[in-house]
Amino acid sequence: MSKACLLTALGCLALSSPAMAQSTDVADLFRGKTVTFMINFTPGGSTDFEGRVLARHLGNHIPGKPAVVVQNMGGAGGSIGTNYLGQVARPDGLTLGYLTASVGKQALGESDLKVDLRGLEFLGNVPDVNVTYMRTDVKPGVAAPADIMKTKGFWIGGLTPDSPKDLAERLQLDILGVEYKYLSGYKGSPEARLALQQNEIQFYNEGLASYRAAIEPGIVKSGMVLPLWYDPLDEGGRLVAAPTAAGIPARPFHEFYASLKQSSSLPNDLRWQAYLRINELSTSFLRILMMPPKSPPAAVAAIQQALVETFADPAYQADAKQTFNNIPEFKTGAERKKALLQVLAPQPGVQEFLTDYIAKGYQSVGDKK
Repeated sequence: MSKACLLTALGCLALSSPAMAQSTDVADLFRGKTVTFMINFTPGGSTDFEGRVLARHLGNHIPGKPAVVVQNMGGAGGSIGTNYLGQVARPDGLTLGYLTASVGKQALGESDLKVDLRGLEFLGNVPDVNVTYMRTDVKPGVAAPADIMKTKGFWIGGLTPDSPKDLAERLQLDILGVEYKYLSGYKGSPEARLALQQNEIQFYNEGLASYRAAIEPGIVKSGMVLPLWYDPLDEGGRLVAAPTAAGIPARPFHEFYASLKQSSSLPNDLRWQAYLRINELSTSFLRILMMPPKSPPAAVAAIQQALVETFADPAYQADAKQTFNNIPEFKTGAERKKALLQVLAPQPGVQEFLTDYIAKGYQSVGDKK
């Protein structure tokens, strides 16, 4: 985390959290207890890589120094774990969730998400970008990202047709005009990655943590796959390259598209607007940290402050860098919560397009496009 971001985050909490976190009463909430750090995806993916490193250091910054244990609860593109946090987990201040894709699922009105994120206790968000990669042996051969335009009928993998991950893959390929076949239903990225290694699918995307930790040193280095592009970040409607993706031999998607068309102009049709919506949901608010509804305010404030301190902890940063060659950024405070509420609001026109697009995705799973 940059010094500026850290100061901003600390400033948002300065009125209440620091003093509260130092009080004996707050320490008593956690001393001798165990905090459950729930991750809403299976082990081995980006959410798991990031969450486990964070959990290793979080207890050092929570008053009373409680034990912190990780609980993976994957399935339904992240909805099973999110539903558990909002419906089942006890609001005793001893459970928090590291959640991926939940904001996108609610913003898109997906039926498997049974909780309203606005009712959970918001701690902060962690932006991320996905890297899209492809097997190099797809005929007639993929030696450079632009070679995808020569291919025909390869299989792409996904979690659920209404998952932001699946939607991003399909929208990007449809925008490019590339023919593909679609196979969804993998429980998580580790399962989809194995399917790709077994040549069941040939195209997939993963977050930076698992890309850096598992894809880059393994199947990229071996020559089995090639990175094609990665998600751009959205800065107030302006698409920019993600600094954390530096060193990946690929461009952000909007630049890849422009290079193919040999033009700096980007589309402005409804499909492109839908892609921008999915991209925003898949980057800025890809991951959020939440606690169950009605958790004790003192515990929420203490955990929030502990997260600020953990992300700024050199020991955590060194661990993250060593484990997945990236240091995530934590954003918190009233402005971030306001931004979350704004991104959850539906966008007329785009929402209807995506509802129809999701329905077509369910119809096309396993079928040739």
